[in-house]
Amino acid sequence: MVFKILSVALIVLGASAGYALHLMRWLPWQKPVFERAIPANCLAATEKAVLVFSKTNGYRHASIEAGVKAIKEEGRKRGWEVVATENGAYFHEVCLKSYKAVVFLSPTGDFLTEEQQKAFEKYIENGGGYAGIHSASDCEYDWKWYGTLLGTRFRNHTFLPYPIPKAEIVTEPVSHAATEGLPARWSKKDEWYNFRENVRGKPGFQVLLTVDEATYPAFWPRAMRGDHPISWTRSISKGRMFYTAIGHNASTYNDPTSMKHIMGGIAWAGNL
Repeated sequence: MVFKILSVALIVLGASAGYALHLMRWLPWQKPVFERAIPANCLAATEKAVLVFSKTNGYRHASIEAGVKAIKEEGRKRGWEVVATENGAYFHEVCLKSYKAVVFLSPTGDFLTEEQQKAFEKYIENGGGYAGIHSASDCEYDWKWYGTLLGTRFRNHTFLPYPIPKAEIVTEPVSHAATEGLPARWSKKDEWYNFRENVRGKPGFQVLLTVDEATYPAFWPRAMRGDHPISWTRSISKGRMFYTAIGHNASTYNDPTSMKHIMGGIAWAGNL
């Protein structure tokens, strides 16, 4: 009995320490930096163009560079022009209209001015595409429209075993470009996000992937009570939104199954 109590105490302490480290990432020592001058070369050169945006005014994922490289390589195979930037000034009507989709690749913090936010809102509502990856749900908390676009926000993620437990992903039985060719169940190590709300059942939202909470220690912090969507889509006005929570690890971007999902989502969002 004493051994069991000590074991539980160590687990809780370890989880608490991990959660404290996560909170430390968001201490306000980093003042947001905003770019305002419109880049002279912001226009895409082709009609099948995707903009990958990975600005971090907070914690920076080490997987970003691997993600940019992989999306560029896979995009090239599909005949896309893929432009990568961390310059928020690309979010201007003149620049955005030349891209079929904008990929938010693990951005953090506040990174767009109010004018840039409004330009992106107009872009989506007029038919542009959005593809959010991993911490795209953990940013721009004061931007109400963005939260509505996603349907929910990041709440926390589990820490046992810290930081990236292996779990099984369940592919929903739906017909979609982001699930085409995926196994019904597949295993992956990642940082499994919990969300403030479950998007399942919300008007216009379609869940694509869930994580099976029975296959990893989902009890700390609170999980999603069994139904745990990690990827979904919706249409908004004339535009399209795709989000996936996978992508914390650089290994995501050399995993064929994960990339099939990510690239399918980007293609759907941009009508590519």
